[in-house]
Amino acid sequence: MVWGGNDNAVQKWVKQLTENDPNLTSLHILSMRRLSQSDLKSIFSAITHNTHLKTLYCSGHAIEQEAMDHLSEALTLNDTLKTLNIGNAELGRHEDLLRIFAEGLAVNEGLQHLDFENKGLNDTALALLAPALVKNTTLRSLNLARNELSKPVDQMLENIRSLNLSGNKIDAAGARLLSTRLKHIEDLDISNNPLMDGAVALAEALGNNTSIKSLKLIGVTSLNSDDEEDMGDSTHGNPLMIKLVQALKTNKSLNRVWLDRNGIESYALEGLDILQSGLTELRLRNNKVDDQGAKWLAQEKSVTDRHIHLDLGSNKIGYEGFGALLDTSWVHHLGLFNNKINGLPDILPELKTSTVESLDIGCNGITIEDLGVIVTVLLQDGVPQLRLLEMGGNAKEEEMEAWESAIAQLQEQREELEIAWKRFMQEQQ
Repeated sequence: MVWGGNDNAVQKWVKQLTENDPNLTSLHILSMRRLSQSDLKSIFSAITHNTHLKTLYCSGHAIEQEAMDHLSEALTLNDTLKTLNIGNAELGRHEDLLRIFAEGLAVNEGLQHLDFENKGLNDTALALLAPALVKNTTLRSLNLARNELSKPVDQMLENIRSLNLSGNKIDAAGARLLSTRLKHIEDLDISNNPLMDGAVALAEALGNNTSIKSLKLIGVTSLNSDDEEDMGDSTHGNPLMIKLVQALKTNKSLNRVWLDRNGIESYALEGLDILQSGLTELRLRNNKVDDQGAKWLAQEKSVTDRHIHLDLGSNKIGYEGFGALLDTSWVHHLGLFNNKINGLPDILPELKTSTVESLDIGCNGITIEDLGVIVTVLLQDGVPQLRLLEMGGNAKEEEMEAWESAIAQLQEQREELEIAWKRFMQEQQ
């Protein structure tokens, strides 16, 4: 792999490419490096007959017509390049360049991953690329994140398996169109788009879908979809979750779901049976789930060999939901960062059948008294498979000595347990 480089780097790269150096399989040209159009033409021309380069990242560099002509010709003849990222944030405004690029892409027989993130693509620009995307038979992964798209490609992309449309302007109508284009997609990320009620159409389409394995729908229920502080609109988030719960009753192929920042409330989780679905990871960070929602998630008591990753960070879960989720035999990672797990009762369940191996309860306002209750359970062989306990952001300055003592006592008896508790020490109040 080659990054950036020093003086005369371009000449060296061109020489290696032209001579078909087997050691040059990946070339990443950083955006801060100054490249002339002549440099780009030389690099693209040298790729034409090269049979060893697999990856070319040349993002952040403006490309003019002659250089694009050379790249298009290279794509026509080269069938060993697998991953490509070229152009800057202005590329989408140059229809002539997109047409030239599309000519080479349409007949290319090797490219598998096309990364067009942050290229200034709008619907018109994507329409220019669409026929080539449909015609190309080798492309499997398409990254169109952080552009200006209001809808996906109109045509069915039968060869694409991974599609990233996050950070665009896709609205409800665009979401409904996309819901009819999911037949072949395995990995879909449409986060940070104002899908609003269109997100429900996507969830509903999952009921009969057998291809999608990973779905990311982070921040899709608010007009401020790209605002990390926006917690989402429950008006759209709850129907989205309810429809997904229904879809998971028949869909057994969906393994991974991320639904952060959608305003999802506890009642929308009623009826979700994770073990009857195909889920291995469910992420619901920054929603409005409280103890009742946690209890609904934890109600399935069956024993399974599946390792479920459950992340409910930044919700409203207290010690009752915490205990319910720990007292399961199927959760292996439990993320409860920044909830309300404090004020614990003196006695917790024994938790000797818990299968949790990794637990994050950082930033929960856990006091030294709460820590004592947790340590007592763990010293009595509670949560026996626990190997990583993250508790950062809880200890106050004046409690440090007491925390040190309690943690030392725990680690003396549970030597296999790694405890991280100092990394984000709570500021003294």
